[in-house]
Amino acid sequence: MKDLAVISDPKTIKVLMEPTRSQILFKYLVNGSMTVKQLADALGKNPGTILHHIEKLKNAGLVVQERTEQTVTGIVQRYYRATAREYRLGLSELMRSDEGVAKFAENRLKSMIRALQVYGIRVEDDEIDQGVELLRELLDRENEVSGNVPIVDEEAYHKLPEAVKRDASRLIRKFLLEEDTRYKSLRDKWNKFLRSHMER
Repeated sequence: MKDLAVISDPKTIKVLMEPTRSQILFKYLVNGSMTVKQLADALGKNPGTILHHIEKLKNAGLVVQERTEQTVTGIVQRYYRATAREYRLGLSELMRSDEGVAKFAENRLKSMIRALQVYGIRVEDDEIDQGVELLRELLDRENEVSGNVPIVDEEAYHKLPEAVKRDASRLIRKFLLEEDTRYKSLRDKWNKFLRSHMER
């Protein structure tokens, strides 16, 4: 299981646009392994429906079968888990896509920037494209650095509790970002852009 996976394939994004699949992945399987029955009970859905969604997620490389266990009645239960603890969108790749996902990625960035007005940062429509480009570059570099964090002691890593793994992952990613000169330069440009749009 990776700490962070960047999703940049438009077909994978389309798989996740189905609400039940995104719930299975982001609400449950990033936090641990579960059976189809457990997921069906948690979501109030038919196990056959859940299995269908699991297969779609497996085919997209987002879920794997972790193990099997036999119950006392002889039924074999399959446990599934996410392939990463956290997923992020690779927005640059999506914006270059021609499969209908490009507009989704661009609109996502625009809505993020427009939402900053609730914090007193108002970007006018004629400057939103500049903000989109700055934010895209910043997020791309963040994903690039964060998605390549090496684990040098796999055995010790697997012994850590899940919450500790998540916390340690966040700490090391933050540290590596602060050490990355390209990221810091992009962050400074983005911060300057935000400061110039703060309401006085």
